[in-house]
Amino acid sequence: MPVAVASPLTQKLAGKLRQRAAELRALLQQHAGAAVGASDNPPEVLDFKDVAAEDRQAIIDEAALANASTELHQIVAALRRVADGSYGECQDCGEPIDERRLFALPATAFCTPCQAIHERPAMPRR
Repeated sequence: MPVAVASPLTQKLAGKLRQRAAELRALLQQHAGAAVGASDNPPEVLDFKDVAAEDRQAIIDEAALANASTELHQIVAALRRVADGSYGECQDCGEPIDERRLFALPATAFCTPCQAIHERPAMPRR
């Protein structure tokens, strides 16, 4: 099976994807290390405002980590598409994804019209 030769654009975007993946992995590893260390020496809580602030920060951190994990999965999938030669093609309709969209969202798997369909809320059944 012949190996697909990536275009200069694809190579450039693959480099951006690899760099962002490294950043996300470092963030997730840093948080995993901090979580282990945090359980060793719990901070003293002085009042309800401190508890509320810590709870709020924990919720924000959890959401940020969930987003980082989701983005990392999307990047890994995009790098697989680079490797198999399908990067830049919409996963739904097979049409080329606009280069401007790829520059803005290098991990995207869908063209703009197909992405709009994915984001449309499901219609309730009657």
